Amino acid sequence: MAPTTPPGPERSVLERIEDRLGSLTASMATKDDLKSLTTAIQDTLRAEMAGIRSEVASHVGRITSMEEAAEALTARQTSADTAIARQGTLLLSMRRHLEDLDNRGRRCNIRIRGVPEDDSTAENVVEILTEIFQTILQPTSAGTYRIRAGT
Repeated sequence: MAPTTPPGPERSVLERIEDRLGSLTASMATKDDLKSLTTAIQDTLRAEMAGIRSEVASHVGRITSMEEAAEALTARQTSADTAIARQGTLLLSMRRHLEDLDNRGRRCNIRIRGVPEDDSTAENVVEILTEIFQTILQPTSAGTYRIRAGT
């Protein structure tokens, strides 16, 4: 039995469906279309990747030079720290020597208790000290002094 075509308005709907199916099949991508699209995408990706690779290579160069500079700075800082530590040791040694010299220079100084060190007695220091020493030392007939007992 052969299919029968419906009469009237139903036939135009079927024709329209067939027309649409025909246009859809005509607009569908073929295997060659997909291959060319894939090739185009791959070419685009390759071009983009080449640009990224060149940027990465330039960054690697920059990073390498920065690492070398940082190593050089670290070496300079280490030597500076060593020099500063050595100078600190030398400064401490010099300070000790200076204190020693200062203390040795004061060995001949006499400290007298009871004599104020203000400016009012500065004018009469010689008189005050002469009186104190004559009290402590008793002059002898020969012009020499002898230390008084008990002082």
